[in-house]
Amino acid sequence: MISLSNIHYRYPGTSAPAVLQGIDLTIREGEYVLLCGRSGSGKSTFGYLLNGLIPHFFEGHLEGTVTIHGQDTKNRTVADLLSTVGMVFQNADAQLFNSTVESEMAFGLESLGFDPRKIAAKIEKTAEDLAIIPLLDRSPMSLSGGEKRLVAIASVLCLDPPVMVLDEPLAHLDWEGAKRIREVLRDLHRKGKTLLVIEQRMSRTLDDASRCVILGHGEIFFDGPPDAAWPVLDQEHLVPRYPLRRTVPLRSRETLLQVTQISHSIDRNPVLRDVSLEIKQGEILAVVGKNGAGKTTLLKHFNALFRPEKGTVLYGGEDIRSKAPSEMAAHVGISFQNANDQFFKNTVRDELMVGVRPGMKDAEEWVDELCCLFDLRGLLDLSPYRLSEGQKKRVAIASVLVTRPRMLALDEPTIGQDGYFLETLAGLLVSLREKGLTIVIVTHDLDFAQATADRLIILDKGKVTGMAIPGTPTGNAVLAEMGLRGPGEPVFTRGAANNAG
Repeated sequence: MISLSNIHYRYPGTSAPAVLQGIDLTIREGEYVLLCGRSGSGKSTFGYLLNGLIPHFFEGHLEGTVTIHGQDTKNRTVADLLSTVGMVFQNADAQLFNSTVESEMAFGLESLGFDPRKIAAKIEKTAEDLAIIPLLDRSPMSLSGGEKRLVAIASVLCLDPPVMVLDEPLAHLDWEGAKRIREVLRDLHRKGKTLLVIEQRMSRTLDDASRCVILGHGEIFFDGPPDAAWPVLDQEHLVPRYPLRRTVPLRSRETLLQVTQISHSIDRNPVLRDVSLEIKQGEILAVVGKNGAGKTTLLKHFNALFRPEKGTVLYGGEDIRSKAPSEMAAHVGISFQNANDQFFKNTVRDELMVGVRPGMKDAEEWVDELCCLFDLRGLLDLSPYRLSEGQKKRVAIASVLVTRPRMLALDEPTIGQDGYFLETLAGLLVSLREKGLTIVIVTHDLDFAQATADRLIILDKGKVTGMAIPGTPTGNAVLAEMGLRGPGEPVFTRGAANNAG
């Protein structure tokens, strides 16, 4: 079905080592292969080989041969491979460009000349399977990150190709959405589809796969059954092992940011409804909830990127309605869900140095420390746009920390990250909290939230519906009741348990 022989590949315009170095791999028809590896190890690049994006779009220097159904991809265009290899990109925004979700799902089928009645039937069936029927008339750009992910997957599922490549299909998804995607993939596998799934949330996917391949520094160093992969994943820190920690008392701490009955709509759709909450100085607060609950929209009110239609946002006791986002950025630093929205410089080095203000003490030492913590030293002269999505996220978070804000807001910081960096980031955030930094994390990664947060605020349909203390039986029951994890499912699937006292 799929064969890669002696593959070496280097992206254009760089003298860095080849991203893939001597890859030999055969994927048989009907296999479900889980591809794992550290951030930047070449996983997405591997995927681009299978649908012809390499060499026909990314160009660069490719050695070796990739064949699909016996056809060399060097002799087939991306369009030629469309009906054979369906690909869901790691960044859903790069895949969505139509005016409505329905037209997005219809686009590929129309390109292949399908009958309109068959197109309508495929859209209806796929939308029902993924529970996105209410989104069909919406613009993809108005959706949450998780909803965009579901639409991107749906647009490929409609094509029904014999081979599917999915790059982090569970990213941005709540527990129910991830469960639906896993069920769909298992069903496709039973029907004989060939699946290559690139994923960091391995505890939810490894048991579904028939085979696991692990990349490191552009080479395959494990290829075998999923059961045998666990010790390797653990040894390589691809599955995080978070330390035990305790929450901090918050009652005596002053309120840094207060939200009172704010409401907000996007494209006339209500997103936030009378939301009220307080964020204490020096706490780590995690905001969790289902896809489309309004988490990102809420976060953008904290530094005046969005302004409430009604209600107030107070920072340090002062209403920020009249403040410009540039003024608030010195106090509240936000790392966006899509790191590409945050970049505007040509190199990683320049991107980081933007945050250095005149007169900032020990600025160079702080930037160097962040480069070490975020493993960015080898990336400084590269364009941030040419990095892997996981590397982009690390640059985005570091660029905000450079400014030394009083409050740090992170939107889905764990997307695309391997276990080693998740451990590092969790430790860094707890350390910064101990130094007085206030941190807000929007995430679907309950393991990470439990390892870092003092409180969880739960949003549902634009409203605050509950609060939970991570790691407590009551908190876990609240999360299960809200559909944010499975009933009885442990929050930590592997690694150390939390001790929130």
